[in-house]
Amino acid sequence: MPFKEENFPEQCPPFDAIEQDINPIYRIIENDTVQEIDFLNHRERKKPYPQNKTCEALAISFFTTAKAASDATKRFKNLRNKKFVGGIITSKSGIHKTENVHLNLWLYKDVDMVKVFLGEGDGNENK
Repeated sequence: MPFKEENFPEQCPPFDAIEQDINPIYRIIENDTVQEIDFLNHRERKKPYPQNKTCEALAISFFTTAKAASDATKRFKNLRNKKFVGGIITSKSGIHKTENVHLNLWLYKDVDMVKVFLGEGDGNENK
């Protein structure tokens, strides 16, 4: 499947990234409700990132436990006062790689992650 992002650096996404359903998964969100902005990567949001982290900046960041998401909101200054919510990722969303309790998801093109995350479909209904 084609990816949402078209200009990946070499060896991105990683060769060992996989398609797999994950339930539950946790995402730190901007406001009180899940919105489309919550599933934009760093490049799309024009957030700074180190040059050597371009691949990660093109992914969407999740946590595999509620504790890890909660800890991140306390540990990282830019995440303080943010909330996290539980949801799901389906194998049709994209491919992902997990390291410890952190998961990077590289989205497939035309996936509605709000619907996927909230369990309202696989996000590909409009194709």
